[in-house]
Amino acid sequence: MQPYLDAVRNNVCPVCLDAVMVGNQFVRCGLPAGRKCPVEIYLPQIVDVVESVDSWLIDDYVNVLREKVCAHCESSEGDFCALRLQADCSLDRYFMLVADAIKEVDRQINAISATAGIP
Repeated sequence: MQPYLDAVRNNVCPVCLDAVMVGNQFVRCGLPAGRKCPVEIYLPQIVDVVESVDSWLIDDYVNVLREKVCAHCESSEGDFCALRLQADCSLDRYFMLVADAIKEVDRQINAISATAGIP
């Protein structure tokens, strides 16, 4: 999971509204004490969602995300999520960037695997 987490921290966290930045450098997550980023909490499930969908339509990914991740999130009650409705869920807000980061890691892993053993 570490390569995915690193990719998210390098590509998504710096543009997050909750990021604490020094200049252009991401320092840390600025979510209030006691609140954790859903991208980090559910990263293994998010990776599974992204890897299980083969579509050009973001809606196809979002539908699976809602079913596999959001439905089990502590912040949601069934189909209702106050954080999402208030645009305060970083997973919902940055899902496209998260999915792109995951796909880039997968491309790198596949490229390494495809060239393994070639002198």
